Amino acid sequence: MRAPQEAPRARDRGMSLNLKLQMRLSQQLIMTPQLQQAIKLLQLSRNELEELIQQALVENPVLEEGAEEADGEEEPPARTAEDTGDDIIAEPSHPENDLEWQQYIASGSGIIPERGPRGGDGDEMGLEATLSRAATLHEHLSWQLEMASLSPLEMEIGEHLIGNLDDDGYLTVSIVELLELNPDLHARIEQALRQRTLSLPPPEGLDPQVFTLRHVSRQPAPPPKQKKAPPVFEEDEATQAPPQPARRIRVNPAAAAAVEAVLRFLQTFDPAGVGARHLQECLQIQLEAAGYADQLPCTIVRDDLKLLENKDLRKIARRHKVDVEEVVDSYKLITSLEPKPGRPFGGERPQHIIPDVFIFKYSDEASQAEDRVGQYRIVLNESGMPRLQISDYYRELADHNHTDSSLTHEYIMEKIKAGNWLMKSIEQRQKTIFRVTKSILKHQYEFFEKGINYLNPLVLKDVAEDIKVHESTVSRITTNKYVHTPQGIFELKYFFTSGIDQGQGEVISSKKIKDMIQKIIAGEDARDPFTDIQIAERLSKQNNIKVARRTVAKYREALNLLPSNKRKQLF
Repeated sequence: MRAPQEAPRARDRGMSLNLKLQMRLSQQLIMTPQLQQAIKLLQLSRNELEELIQQALVENPVLEEGAEEADGEEEPPARTAEDTGDDIIAEPSHPENDLEWQQYIASGSGIIPERGPRGGDGDEMGLEATLSRAATLHEHLSWQLEMASLSPLEMEIGEHLIGNLDDDGYLTVSIVELLELNPDLHARIEQALRQRTLSLPPPEGLDPQVFTLRHVSRQPAPPPKQKKAPPVFEEDEATQAPPQPARRIRVNPAAAAAVEAVLRFLQTFDPAGVGARHLQECLQIQLEAAGYADQLPCTIVRDDLKLLENKDLRKIARRHKVDVEEVVDSYKLITSLEPKPGRPFGGERPQHIIPDVFIFKYSDEASQAEDRVGQYRIVLNESGMPRLQISDYYRELADHNHTDSSLTHEYIMEKIKAGNWLMKSIEQRQKTIFRVTKSILKHQYEFFEKGINYLNPLVLKDVAEDIKVHESTVSRITTNKYVHTPQGIFELKYFFTSGIDQGQGEVISSKKIKDMIQKIIAGEDARDPFTDIQIAERLSKQNNIKVARRTVAKYREALNLLPSNKRKQLF
């Protein structure tokens, strides 16, 4: 009786092995070498761009610098997109190149006019105006955190984590210790878990038993108890009273997992490897970011880091059953990683800044020109930038031998195409800087008129939607690009700032609040400094800005200002 029942199953299994044809329609953007070069040019600083142009002049024989200006004529400090376009040799059009530009950056319309005469003497840039302070690691990470789409509680957790990073970029406290020393934060995380208001999911494969172990503090043991000290006077009690030990709590594994999720998110920030708790994790983060997850280099770091430190490569090869040459290649890759991600941000080094763009103010009524917003005019700074063009000799050689199919002719045409693409990429970079600066000027017009107190909240998405490009394009074009304004020299990303909601649709910039806090502390009585609560009250009464004491404390710490009991001076 079982045989007839098994026959249909056999037929079903046979039918499942039949071949089938399916047609699918999908879209994808292939990153050609030319498009990769164009994207790379967006994030280069002015000095790096000059080095790249000089390198191109050496490697590409058909490129040459444009002729110098005639004697007696003043060389214009800025060159427009029209000037750049005149030097590009005519060649067969490539629609796929234009399509790549449209898909990634949207070239935009309008011509950047030539720079006119300079403004008044007040617009001249002095040497002292080119000094700038390099951003610290904490500032660099905090800026990336402000641009992230996280809940307010996750932003606060991220700030706690960033605040506990050392100069090398390593996390100096464990997650359990962080929550034990911040019971209020732990309670709000538990409430958010119940309400499901956190945006980051818990990490996969995380063992909750890790967070149930009692954390052993790495702080030195407390000194032995001494005899009770005599009472102090009332006015000295605030300065002489010993600090109370922090109250420790029992950590909820789910709350610790939520902090771990934020930490994993911070570990995706630049520089690669930041936020690691030890060297092994730092190297793993960098390898995974480079695309070596679950490959031999990552496996060696995870399982045989001690053997790697001892350079016992043969034993590593035997353990993983691979050739020694593969282990040697992995060793070279691992030793090329950065063991201290925060190293490039160490130290205070003055830098000479050459602005990429100028913003001048004119007293006359501004016309409806493409380079003007109100009474301000935007001028690209191309002074000193090498002007590329195709050599006339190779241009004629390519035109006369257009029917030749020799290797020499193919080489010349390839170099001409590469040179034209480089000039087009540089032109597109300049156009994008111009459009981003113009959008920033429109959004922050009151800042250029009245100063930092009128800086409005602005995020990358606002500018990206205004000029119809992707947010990553705005992020690349505002990195290491500086603008000279009547208010001073600023990096373009300085104008992007988060805000605090005041109710009824009004949002105040966080940088404006920080500047007010700094001015309040600078004008206080050193013998009776303001507490964080008093600063919050003064902001509410004098400026009608509502902020919590916790927010004032956070901004004060971001400004490297001490609390009131440490700022107090007795004499």
